[in-house]
Amino acid sequence: MARQRALPPLPSLLAFEAAARLLNFSHAAALLGMTQSSVSQHVTAVEQNIGQPLFRRQHRGVTLTEAGVLLYAAVGQGLDTIEAALAELRREPRGPALSIATDFGFASFWLMPRLEALGRALPGVEVRIVTSQNTSQQAQIDCDVTIIFGAPGPGATRLLAEKVVPVCSPAFLARHQTADGTVDWSRLPLLDLEGPEPSRWLRWRDWFEARGLPPRRRRETMVHLNTYPLVVEAAMLGQGAALGWQPLLDRHLASGALVAMAEEPVVTERGYALLEPLSSAGNPAVPLFRRWLLAACSA
Repeated sequence: MARQRALPPLPSLLAFEAAARLLNFSHAAALLGMTQSSVSQHVTAVEQNIGQPLFRRQHRGVTLTEAGVLLYAAVGQGLDTIEAALAELRREPRGPALSIATDFGFASFWLMPRLEALGRALPGVEVRIVTSQNTSQQAQIDCDVTIIFGAPGPGATRLLAEKVVPVCSPAFLARHQTADGTVDWSRLPLLDLEGPEPSRWLRWRDWFEARGLPPRRRRETMVHLNTYPLVVEAAMLGQGAALGWQPLLDRHLASGALVAMAEEPVVTERGYALLEPLSSAGNPAVPLFRRWLLAACSA
């Protein structure tokens, strides 16, 4: 029997997304072609569904609560994926194309800032990026190339080693750092990226072991999230410490949005690797992409 999704009604999620994006119920109502009271009712329905407020109602407008920020990021990501899929279905192929499968973290934090450079390396090539938290064998079949994380297997081209350092917001560090510059890792709120078992990436238990620290006993101070962009967003909001994969978060660390909580990263034998299915051997865009990707990773 097909599983029923435990979601609020789609019209309510659309009304919430518009209100969260504009931070104004009246403007959201005008955008959606409905009344302000209807938008308010839809938002209330979502709040009742999750059991907590999404907005702070103020005299001069509204602001998002912490729950609202997390839900807005998730709903927005879902709508962006749907919009991109519809756009893909509506248009006819106009020339050479390259489809890239990878995970949310690599796509969001490494590939997106380099799209302009990728376009210069692949002139006239239509690029399609397919994201999943766990890039699967099906993605490898359906896409021309797959950038996968884990222990590189036969036929994979190694790109980046796994280098991990805990990160947090400056305000979070200021709250939890003692006078001598240390933190109590046994009580620190942690943000964890959920994954399969055995895990294909470093988890908090692995980091504690690598640093010779006792394992955590306080599970109630650990929040589990299922995509890396959500983990990073929560860390920037000061909700906890997160494991930061380098170089995915280099821009966040350079800008000061996040700060490192250890001097040296933990380095493992895992990392990102490039897979090229035999079915993509005839695509002339693949060797161009491989050449650009290897140069960009080396830089």
